[in-house]
Amino acid sequence: MYLNLPNDKKYLYEQIYEIIKNKIINGEIKEDEKLPSIRNLSKDINVSKNTIKKVYYKLEEEGYIYAKDKSGFYCRKIDDLIILNKKELKNNKIDDEKIKYDFSISGVDYDNFPYKVMQKYMKEAIDKDDIKILDKGSYKGYEPLRKAIKTYLKNSRNINTNSRNIIISSSTEHLFSMIKKLLTDQTLFAFENPGYAFGNKFYTYDLKNPIPLDLDDEGVKIDKLRDLNALCLFVTPFHQFPMGTVMSIQRRIELLNWASLSKDRYIIEDDYDSEFKFKGYPIESLKAMDKNSDVIYFGSFSKLIAPSMKISYMVLPDDLLKKYENNFKDLSNTVSNFLQKALASFIRSGEFEKHINRMKNIYYKKFNFIVKKLEEIEEISFPTKADSLNLLIKIDGSVNIKKFNEVLNEKSLRLINLNRFSFRKAGKENYFILGFANLSKKEIDEGIEIIKFAIKKSKNS
Repeated sequence: MYLNLPNDKKYLYEQIYEIIKNKIINGEIKEDEKLPSIRNLSKDINVSKNTIKKVYYKLEEEGYIYAKDKSGFYCRKIDDLIILNKKELKNNKIDDEKIKYDFSISGVDYDNFPYKVMQKYMKEAIDKDDIKILDKGSYKGYEPLRKAIKTYLKNSRNINTNSRNIIISSSTEHLFSMIKKLLTDQTLFAFENPGYAFGNKFYTYDLKNPIPLDLDDEGVKIDKLRDLNALCLFVTPFHQFPMGTVMSIQRRIELLNWASLSKDRYIIEDDYDSEFKFKGYPIESLKAMDKNSDVIYFGSFSKLIAPSMKISYMVLPDDLLKKYENNFKDLSNTVSNFLQKALASFIRSGEFEKHINRMKNIYYKKFNFIVKKLEEIEEISFPTKADSLNLLIKIDGSVNIKKFNEVLNEKSLRLINLNRFSFRKAGKENYFILGFANLSKKEIDEGIEIIKFAIKKSKNS
């Protein structure tokens, strides 16, 4: 394979990845065509085998190529990307105050919160020379923070946008409520099933017919949406919650093509944990691939810093931005100007990036520890590849799940059942989601021992 590499060897891995990816997209590498072996390609272009391995593994993870055992890597069929011109839930039986081991999906590692740095920027935010900070503030959010987010999105997710398209709010739920007001009354909403929206009633409580969409190994399936024009699709492509599926490039293209065929179709991309991927490399976001302004991008700082930060944001397409600017100018922003100013300083200083890198390392160690502990339990398996702050596990049929839950309650340990996030709230009683960000290594160890004990005590006779 001929690769015309630039003389600059910086970011060689990304350059090789982009060249091969484009050859696949452009049809230069045909469907089912075998790629050169890792050894041969590394020799042909004079780079290390590890570099080629990284390239091939990322292409495989994103769905551009597939591997055959003892044979090599082959090109998958890739459709052309069309470019057109144009909580009320079942309550846990344990009171929150009594929970000792909380494997819930909320929370962060509070011991490693950047207290001193944030204290410094919060203090600086209250400045008598900055009189405007006492004003009501922009309905879009504090402009320096929107500019900082713009730069962050470009550097971290390859998203090119204007700061005027960025809207800051206190939560993704509030952002979603604004989207519902911006779209037409005829717009229907579709959600992944299982998915976060079905575990948080705020998203669906006022929708007459929310559409649940099944998942497969490549992500959300949109077959039932083909004939619907006014529709908004809510997805988590980077790491589907709660199943953990990484949406393939083929499926991402399929979604973008679907959206491009009607001016009243939109995709909400909730990129809730793209910073904390422990294996491989981050996939390209839908927003970065979006050529027709059909994607509404959601981001949040709750997992990145702390839930109490209560700062989320969205990137609006130009047509929806115009509607927002025309109709929402009198809206008060729901986030304190002081907090927004402090966060803007935190990001611009480079401390935010340092914090993310530090937390990724801390969470990775916890991830490896908890996965190793769970793998030791014969009755537990991973239905999908474990690769984030939330792990999906399945407990086999030898365990009485009702008894298992009772033992966990007695031991003050909380697990979240997958049914909480499913449309029908049934059928997945033996599937559980384990969050571990807020737990220490000691708490994880003790918690897993309790789970092991609960399984032993709940065996079917």
